[in-house]
Amino acid sequence: MKLNETVVPNWSGQFKMEDDDSNETYHKMSSYLSWLPILLFLTTAVAFTISYIIAVADKDVNPFWPYISDTGTKPPESCIFGQLLNISAVLALACMYVRFKLVQAFNNHDKTLKVFNVVSLLIGVAASIGVSLVANFQESNVIQVHLTGALMAFGLGTIYCFFHSVITRRMYPMYNGLAIWAWRLAISIICLIALILTGVFSGIAGYEIGASSMDVAFNSREWNSTMPGYSSHLVSTISEWIIGIAFLSFFLTYFKDFKKIAIRVLPELLVSHLDETPIVFNSGPTERTGLLA
Repeated sequence: MKLNETVVPNWSGQFKMEDDDSNETYHKMSSYLSWLPILLFLTTAVAFTISYIIAVADKDVNPFWPYISDTGTKPPESCIFGQLLNISAVLALACMYVRFKLVQAFNNHDKTLKVFNVVSLLIGVAASIGVSLVANFQESNVIQVHLTGALMAFGLGTIYCFFHSVITRRMYPMYNGLAIWAWRLAISIICLIALILTGVFSGIAGYEIGASSMDVAFNSREWNSTMPGYSSHLVSTISEWIIGIAFLSFFLTYFKDFKKIAIRVLPELLVSHLDETPIVFNSGPTERTGLLA
């Protein structure tokens, strides 16, 4: 950009640079990948909201702060909850992969950053699988698998957030600012605190209600304010909702970054006829190149 160029916003929200000498106009480019975090947020929010409304209308849960997964335990809400949450798991995985490629593209020398980037992607994949398990294995049917999925989603998800908070700090000041690191770190700390509160007070609520009624601890429809352990139960459920909101907020911090990257997969024909045997030549990276390369 020259000294005699001006940056002018147009009606579409883009910017154009007008050169006073040549009257040439350059439009600001942005990537559609920035919509991934938005789609993830909206899909998950719709899943939580619709399943909650139906569950409350059918009196399947106590309307006052049930566990998230309690609202998707029984049909028909379980069908909507499961379908949308599976889509959310795929979108979350897509966001994690784009973030991985973004960090990889900027990093040319920091081996520690490279290791953190790869490990965080693997953790993110496991967390996404956990979300899918929560969606497909309702607590009323297969409680062990459901709780395992929840632990993977929330526990590994929190670790993922901390990993990328560290990555963001290591990329300062060369590749990003300090403010985004502060936001991501703050969200990660909120996730950790809420995760601890969810687990601890869930255990306390189960203990206070008594071992003979432990099935009630996992059924929000049974809880009411007259029961022992109800206050602890509320702390646990509210903390779980905070974790969910914090996770979605963490992905929203990728919105601005994803505007600056484009990922393309180019097809390469290995034959001129589909009955021929392909002959592979080393012609550089293609869609067969390893995803982590």
